[in-house]
Amino acid sequence: MADPVLVSAADGPMPPMGDAFKAIKAAGGSSVDVVLTDTDLVYDAELLELVELEIRDVAERTGLTVTISRRDGGSGGAAGGDAGSIYGPG
Repeated sequence: MADPVLVSAADGPMPPMGDAFKAIKAAGGSSVDVVLTDTDLVYDAELLELVELEIRDVAERTGLTVTISRRDGGSGGAAGGDAGSIYGPG
């Protein structure tokens, strides 16, 4: 099993993600696992959904099926305070 592709929810899909998908497909893969990180930095649920849709679109154009899991920063905010979350209090 290949390592998951990490995508920051704050940055969205970047060109290296597409390159990773192409490499997985070229190696004979038919699916990719994506970990959407930094979800706690995205306060708009619709924006987060758009990021996921774009990831799915790139995977489909590459000929891969995709499984996306979400992970927040987990540190409670850069300054040590509660940065909040679109999911509500942790």
